[in-house]
Amino acid sequence: PSWVGDVDFVSNDHYLRPGELGRDDLSFWSNLTGNIAGGRPWFLMEHAPSAVNWRAVNPPKRPGELVRDALTHVGHGADAVCYFQWRQSRAGGERYHSGMVPHAGAESRVFRDVVDLGSQLRDLAPVTGSRRERARVALVFDYESWWVSGRDSHPSESPAYDDETLLWYRALLDLGVRVDVVPVATDLAGYEVVVAPMLHVIPAALRERLTAFVAAGGHLVTTYFSGVVDENDRVWLGGYPGALRDLLGITIEEFVPMLPGETASLASGAVVRDWSERIARVEPDVDVLDVYVGGDLDGAPAVTRRRGGQDGGAGSATYVSAAIGRAGAADVMRRLAGDIPALAADPLAADGDIDVIVRRHEDGRYVFLANRTDAEVVVTAAGDLLAGAAERGASDAVTIAPRGVAVLAQEG
Repeated sequence: PSWVGDVDFVSNDHYLRPGELGRDDLSFWSNLTGNIAGGRPWFLMEHAPSAVNWRAVNPPKRPGELVRDALTHVGHGADAVCYFQWRQSRAGGERYHSGMVPHAGAESRVFRDVVDLGSQLRDLAPVTGSRRERARVALVFDYESWWVSGRDSHPSESPAYDDETLLWYRALLDLGVRVDVVPVATDLAGYEVVVAPMLHVIPAALRERLTAFVAAGGHLVTTYFSGVVDENDRVWLGGYPGALRDLLGITIEEFVPMLPGETASLASGAVVRDWSERIARVEPDVDVLDVYVGGDLDGAPAVTRRRGGQDGGAGSATYVSAAIGRAGAADVMRRLAGDIPALAADPLAADGDIDVIVRRHEDGRYVFLANRTDAEVVVTAAGDLLAGAAERGASDAVTIAPRGVAVLAQEG
C-alpha cells in the first residue's frame, strides 16, 4: 500500500480458499484491493477457473462459484478479470491446476462457465471506469500489525491477525452492514465507524489520528493486543493498550493467553478462545458492556466503551479484550447499533444473506448483490438487471440463485 502514490496500476491475484469462508475471504481481499486503489478501477490479474494444484486437497469450484467470484471482484472495482491459465497443462508441476480449456476440452462444465462469464462481462461493459461507492463503516487492515503481531516470542501464537480481521468483516456482513476494508493510512474522516481489530502497531501519528476521529464524532471499535508497540516494535509503557490507553480509558496490566482447548465465558454468552486480558483499571466515564464469568477473571471487565473519548467529543471508543469469535463480534456490533445509525442493516442485505457491493458513476450506481448462501435469496430492489445468476420478478423482486450474483443499474 505504501507504493500506491507512486504507481498508476493496481492488481491482485486471488485463489479461492476452500470451505464456506472462501466467499467472504474473497470479498475481503477484493474490498481491500479496491481501497488500496483509492476506489479507482483495478485488475484481477489472476484467478482460477476451478481447482488449484498446491493445497493438500484441491476441490473444484462448485456450480456458480466462478461467476460469483469474478463478479464480486468486479463489484469491488476490478475492470479486468484474468485467469491462470488458458489451456490446462499436459505436463509439469501445474498440470492439475485448472485452465479455461481443461483436459476434458471445450465440452466441459468449466469451459461453459468460462464462456458464460465472458458473456456477462460483455453485458457489464458500461460498469468499467466507475468507482467504488464509499461505505459508512471502515475496517482497518494494517500490514505492519499483521507482520509484527505474528512474530515469535509473543504471549501466544494464536490468534492470527489476518484471521481476526476477516472474522470481524464476516460479523459485519452477517449483520447486513456494508463496510470498506481500508489500509491504515486511509483518511478516516469520511467514515462514521472504524473497526480496527488487533491494531498492534500504533505510531504516535496514528494515535493522534484515531483520537481526532473520535473527538470529531466517530466511533472506534478495537480489540485485544492493540496499541501495544510503536513503529519500531518498542512497547508503549504504562500499561496496555499502550498508545490507546488514554483514548479508551482503561489500563491492562497483563495479558492472559489461553492454552489450546481452554475456553472462558462472558456474561453475554460469548465464548472466549485463545486470548483474554485482565483490565485492571477503568476510568469513571467508561461503560462496561460485558464481563468475564467464572475462572480467574470472574467479574472483570471484558468489553468497554468510552463515549466521547478522552476529550469528551461526540464519538466513542470501544475495546474488546478477548477473542470472542464471529458470533461474539456480531453481538458487540449489534449492541452498538442501538445508537450508531451507520451500523443499521442494509435492507438489500437480506438479514446477512447478501453481500452488498456498490460502484458509482455520474448518473447513478451499479449494485452487486452476492449471495453468501447455498439457497435462493429473494430481495426487493429497484433498477435494471444487467447480469448475474438472478431473475427479475413482480414488484421489484429479484431472485438470486445459490452462490449467484445480481448486478443492478440504478439511477440517481
